[in-house]
Amino acid sequence: MKRIIYFIMLVLLLLNLRIFSQESEDEIYSLSQSISFGWSNPISLTRSILDPVQQEKIGFLIDYQLYNNDKNFYRAHVKFSPSYSKPTFTLNNFLISFHKGKQIIQKDNFKFGHGLGPYFKCNIYRNQQSSGTQVFWSSDYFGFGAEYFIFLDYKIKENLYFNFLLNINFGLHQYYDATIVNGINSQEYWGLKTANQQLISLSLKKQL
Repeated sequence: MKRIIYFIMLVLLLLNLRIFSQESEDEIYSLSQSISFGWSNPISLTRSILDPVQQEKIGFLIDYQLYNNDKNFYRAHVKFSPSYSKPTFTLNNFLISFHKGKQIIQKDNFKFGHGLGPYFKCNIYRNQQSSGTQVFWSSDYFGFGAEYFIFLDYKIKENLYFNFLLNINFGLHQYYDATIVNGINSQEYWGLKTANQQLISLSLKKQL
């Protein structure tokens, strides 16, 4: 009798596992995704062109969104300004952030929404004095905090959108000031600041 009971329990357990697995697969396949590539610093770069004193480099962004329904989504966002001045390769204003977002309005060809999440930023350097020598990696101007974003999508054609993005950051950032003693050496400080070198971004979004 016990063997029959154990056998029935095992069959029920296997059936439940199969149903749960099927539901999980259906839920995964029902998720929609999008990916964006674009220009992360149109304002600061334009200002740099007009003002020779500023030395801003063009910035790029990569943005991935995973929608768990028609309105709510999770977002991973990376942006940076690459440059190379021998022998150093630099990623200026490197920033990575993760958000939970919500679409507020969808009308005709427009989508509008916002979201909030944490971010981390720094400058990254790769230095190699000559071929065959050791490569050195370093970084500075660290920062972390909260990022709020607003987005506007305009539909160009099926599954392709022009994306306007506004980012507002606030957090604890590393910075340097000249010391009072000689004005040459710099002293490291940490303080609450915004990180809006790349306030507005423009990109193309592809719905996958």
